[in-house]
Amino acid sequence: MRTRRMLAQALRGLNRNRLRSFFMATGIAVGITVLTVVLSAGMGARERIMDRVRVFGFENMMVWAGGPTDQTRIGGGAGGGGGGEGSEITATLKLEDAEAILGEVRGVREVAPFSRAGQTEVRWRDRTFTSPTFGVTPEWADVWDWYVERGTFISHEDNQLLARTAAIGPTVVRELFGAEDPMGQTILVGGVPFEVTAIMEAKGTSAGGGDMDNRVFVPLSTYMRRVANVDYLSGIRVQVQNVRYMEPAAADIAALLRERHNLAPGMPDDFRIRTPTEVTAMVEEMQGTFNLFLIVVATIALLVGGVVVANIMLISVSERRGEIGLRKAVGARSRHIRAQFLAESVAVTFLGGIGGILLGLIGNVILERFTATPALLTWHVLAAGIVFASVVGLAAGLHPARKAAAMPPVDALRS
Repeated sequence: MRTRRMLAQALRGLNRNRLRSFFMATGIAVGITVLTVVLSAGMGARERIMDRVRVFGFENMMVWAGGPTDQTRIGGGAGGGGGGEGSEITATLKLEDAEAILGEVRGVREVAPFSRAGQTEVRWRDRTFTSPTFGVTPEWADVWDWYVERGTFISHEDNQLLARTAAIGPTVVRELFGAEDPMGQTILVGGVPFEVTAIMEAKGTSAGGGDMDNRVFVPLSTYMRRVANVDYLSGIRVQVQNVRYMEPAAADIAALLRERHNLAPGMPDDFRIRTPTEVTAMVEEMQGTFNLFLIVVATIALLVGGVVVANIMLISVSERRGEIGLRKAVGARSRHIRAQFLAESVAVTFLGGIGGILLGLIGNVILERFTATPALLTWHVLAAGIVFASVVGLAAGLHPARKAAAMPPVDALRS
């Protein structure tokens, strides 16, 4: 009951000085808004990167053509959105390398070699569309967990016979065929005719923002011989039997490829291996850097708000000397005065925290709409805003509350 009376008195005190209370709440609201937006954006960015790791697969690694000095981008590539690793193809990986990895490296379950081109012109009758084109083997479907919705995917026989069969994504179907059935139709991929034998299941948008349904898959042998006229791969996706084989298998693959490519000790690799462990470590490092940035930004913003609250509370103590003296004269003790001013400080910062969270929600919507920056708002963010606001209110109100409590009643009544 006493706590309820104290809170009621605090709210009445804030209500009597609405403008002053508004300024104090605004100072905290600005800090909490910054905290909410920055924390939400950071969590959203981390979740986007972790989505890439999950799509990548914890039992899969990528071997890319080209050494570490070549252009790279984590999380892109065959399954990602556009470009990515392997977009600058170098002639360092061969089909025999993929076969050697499968046959000689312990713990490897399957490999899916592929060769790819960027945006290739795809034509059907008088309609044209550009789409990334991949030369693949049948293992692609299982290793990438990417299957057909209708028809039959690329087979071993297709690769043996250099067949001109193609599996196309839903976006390609929509752009080229509209409402017509593409099955059995002949399309030109880079000027080479292919029969559509399958439609891939929809995958939607990748974590990188690319359209995964805008893909054309053809037999690897046909792609290398008829479309691109190359004898090398863009990359090899390697699936291990268990996550415990990941790091040993990656080391064995690196040693095997260096031996096969006749790389002397001291020479740089002419390939790149990306494992989910490596990607996850990068995510954690980035998150640590962001957390430090968050602490600095939030501390500065909330310190500013706390200084505003402390100064206005000190002004309030000076202006309310008569009220303080009267309360003490009728029996109020120092701890009661101290508790009232602390309650007012915490209450106004709590209300400012609520306002800051609401402004942060608006800020997140604006951020996502105009900058495409993901924002993930969870109860952790809301709780952090309320807790920080209350702590700042308590800290900012300590000195004014002590000053009010220490004021002699006689001096207060004389003022």
